[in-house]
Formats: sequence, C-alpha cells, structure tokens
Amino acid sequence: MKIKCSFISRQNSSGHHHLYVPEKMMDRLSLKRHMTLKCGNSMLGITCLETKADSLQIILDTADTLFASLPNIENIWISIDVRKAIIHVGPVVALLINQSIQSHSLKEYFTECQSWFQRKGGFFYLLPLSSFVENGAEGYIQNGNEWVSSKVPLPHVIYNRCHSRKIERSPSFRSALSRSLDQDIQLFNSRFLAKDEVYNVLKNSPVLNPHLPKTVQGLNSLEEMLTEYQDVFVKGVHGSKGRYIMRIKKIDTGFLMRQNSFSSDTMITFPSYSALYKQLRSWCKSAYLVQETIPFLTVEEQPLDFRFLCHMNGNGEWVLVSSVSRIAAHGQFVANVDQGGRIEKPHIALQRFFSPQKSREILKEMKGLCISASKLLADSVEGHFGEFGIDVGIDESGKPWLIEINSKPSKRPYLESDRIRPSVKALYEYGFAKWTE
Repeated sequence: MKIKCSFISRQNSSGHHHLYVPEKMMDRLSLKRHMTLKCGNSMLGITCLETKADSLQIILDTADTLFASLPNIENIWISIDVRKAIIHVGPVVALLINQSIQSHSLKEYFTECQSWFQRKGGFFYLLPLSSFVENGAEGYIQNGNEWVSSKVPLPHVIYNRCHSRKIERSPSFRSALSRSLDQDIQLFNSRFLAKDEVYNVLKNSPVLNPHLPKTVQGLNSLEEMLTEYQDVFVKGVHGSKGRYIMRIKKIDTGFLMRQNSFSSDTMITFPSYSALYKQLRSWCKSAYLVQETIPFLTVEEQPLDFRFLCHMNGNGEWVLVSSVSRIAAHGQFVANVDQGGRIEKPHIALQRFFSPQKSREILKEMKGLCISASKLLADSVEGHFGEFGIDVGIDESGKPWLIEINSKPSKRPYLESDRIRPSVKALYEYGFAKWTE
C-alpha cells in the first residue's frame, strides 16, 4: 500500500518517538501501534498514535536528532509493509558532490532536481564527498533559495557527480563505495569511464563495430595511422569536455596540429614527424589513443555532431530521454558546448543535408545504436551505470559514427525552456523504482 501525504518532524526532550497519524489513514493503511519508520536507509522504532485531524499529514515527534532534523515535506510517498511492520518514506536520493555548493556550476540543476522531487513525492539532497567517505550523516537540503547543511538519512540512491577521477581511484572512495553497497544503497554511475575502456567493449559488437572509427591505443602507432589515414585525432583516455584532444593532419610540408589544451597556439605546424612526436611526448604524460578522422558533416565549415542522453528506466530498460545537435564554435575543431559550441534540434540539423524521410531514418538509426551501446556497456564494465551521454557524428552518406560515451554527461540546459529537463525526471523515476524494490 502506497499513499502520498505531508510529513512534519519535530524534536522533543522526553525521549519518546511518536508518529501521529490521522484516523482515516490509520484505518486505510492498517498501521500497528509499534512499527519501524524507515526514511531512505535510516530506521527508527516508533509508536503510532491516532489523531482526529482531517488531513493527509503525519507528524513525527521524536528525541532522535537525525529524524528530528528532517525538513517538513509537503508531498512525500509512504509505503506500508504490514508483515514487517515498517513504514517506508521515500524515495530518498542524494547527489554526491566534491565542490563547494556556493560556487558549484550545477546549482541550477540541483534546484531543478529538488523542485521535481518535491512535486512528485520524494526527498532530494546534496551529499558532500567528505560525508560520503566518512560515513557521516551531513548533507545539504534546500531552504528557500539557499542550500543549508543538515543531518540527513541514508538514501536509497546516490547519484555520483564527483568530478575528480583521482578521488574516485582513492582507497577512501573505494571503501565508501563498498560500504554503500553493503548498506543496500544503489550508487548511480559508479565512476568515470576511460575512452579506451569504452572502445574495447564496443568493438566486439557486430552491430556497433562498423560504426566505430579505427582506434589504436598509445602513441607508438601514430605514424602508421597518419600514413594510412592522413588525418587523425589524438585523445587523452581520461579527457572530458572536449579537452586534451588534438587533430593532426599530414600535409605536403610536414604536419598540422590543432589543439585547445596545451598551448595558446591553437594551430601548430611541424616540419617532420620527429618534431611532432617530440612535442607530443612533452605534453602527453598520461594515456592517449589515436583515432582516424571521419569526415563528418559540417555547418558553415564547423563540425557538427549529436548528443544523446540514454537512461535506465524504472523497469531496468535503457531508453533515450533527450537529444540535441551541436555545432562547433568558430575556430574550434570539436562541437562540445563547453568549448563554445551552439545547439539546435536534431531533425532541423539533419534536414540541412537530407530529405525529411531520410532524416527520420538516420535519427532512428542513431537512437538504436545509442540504446545498444548503453546496454552493452552497462552489462560489460565494472560498476553500476544508469545514464550515458553519447556523441554521434554523421558522414556525407548519412552513416552514424559513435564518437564518445560519457558516464557523467553535462547537465547544462541545452535548450532554453521553463520545463523540467528529461534527465531530472529520469533520475526521479529511477529513484522511485529502487525505493519500490
């Protein structure tokens, strides 16, 4: 039995834990006098007391500091397990951050999540990395227009938006991850994925392999790749937001490089391969891969690609929740919005080059490839993943090519709109499904 109601919590100094429930709710939900209140994965033994109030409002009067600190929630789901005498309150979803909330670039996204969870019947808060690592009970809840520190219950789901690969590899983070799993907390998108890791999974698929550019790992094969293709990308396997990418062309007078991360000179020429390789070795201290350059469609001579957001829904199935096309900023060689690119709707971008019918066919094929790639990747790599941002390019024939897959896709609003973005709705549906389980 599930029902929506409002929830109020207050602290007492008498030592008791009373849950005041309207008479009509007591009868409808078959509540027992002594039950366990479970909010997220935190629990409290309570005594249910009947009130004459004619409303759908439950009031917790408790001496427990954690449960007393719960904010007043106007709209929350409760579910009753009569057999185990448990009252479940939820869903409770926490978003893991490792940056100061005051200066965080995703504050607008956080507020949107809070607004949607409150509207649909859930509890959303921000979980600082320090609290996650130390198994603490401190988080940030929204109070008016501000995010304030508060004691919080253990969540059902933690959405990992930690932006540091180094932190994710630390023993303390890995230990916290294991502890969360032991506490039956689902960590949503466990970690960053490396580009070579993704390629090695997808290349074994007969369906996806024909849509992957030829890729080799390490710089030792760069000269061979340049000889074969004349035009390649060199990408840091841990790069993101369009950074640590170089495009290198073999020309009559040597080699031409375009880059945006290592030097203020975005375009550099080298008279010989040895000069090029020496420069690369001085820049590329970590792992890199080399990839053939596919001649993708361009708009006003600027690169065009497509970003698809795929999400696991409440039934455990992968679905497409949003898509945009991206056109690179003038002077840029990647179409990433973080590098100044602009966006438009995919069917509009495709109809610059193809008929409406052909555009629909291409879009359908791209969506199918993204769903297949998401499912294969989630089933194959270590960790749990429920969301992928997938970049796709189109060549002149209309063939889609899988460029990159991100486990922590950008949350900037691509299109100006007052509507709640699909990824926020998908996160709630995922959290609700895990709570229901």
